[in-house]
Amino acid sequence: DAWLAGLPPDELLPGELALREAVLTWIKRWPEARPPSRPAGSPPVLSDSGQDPEIRRCRAALLPAKVKLIDWIERRIGGEVELRTLPNGQSEIYLRGSAPPEERRGRKDGAGSPEEKEKFFAGLPEDDFLEAEESLRAAILDFLENWSGAGTPTLGDAASDELLGKARRALLPKGCPVSLRDWIDRRIGGEIETRAER
Repeated sequence: DAWLAGLPPDELLPGELALREAVLTWIKRWPEARPPSRPAGSPPVLSDSGQDPEIRRCRAALLPAKVKLIDWIERRIGGEVELRTLPNGQSEIYLRGSAPPEERRGRKDGAGSPEEKEKFFAGLPEDDFLEAEESLRAAILDFLENWSGAGTPTLGDAASDELLGKARRALLPKGCPVSLRDWIDRRIGGEIETRAER
């Protein structure tokens, strides 16, 4: 990007220093600020930074609308901050050197055994929805209603939707034995149908 290319190569501008400090402080504080819905020990993802007022303020003051925070981080403070892309397109964010080895990062989301999945569903109310379920249901319905792509949307398309992805992670966090399709089929199958691709 031309804006990033125009920044001084050997130093950070004052606005960059402020954003750098906000990002580093947010990462360090994450263990205390992590929402209860997220598994203990799980790292933040870049979209979580949108909840931090100081990052939002510094980002708005520094970055043009067309420049993404992820691009600035990788280009300007990549020596201090490490990003790892997840299968759903989100990026985990760590202080450089603090990320776990790739091979120890647990199993694929939604890959639980039938027993683990049953245990998850057994913890949900039988005749009602949890608040997180209501949010995910609404996000899915909105996504389908606003879909403008070619053909029928896939679960992969759904996973790339920012609002739907956020609602999904709140209910089905990283490492959850239940996949989005499992939850749809089991909990809102009367409203939404999923079909295997041929």
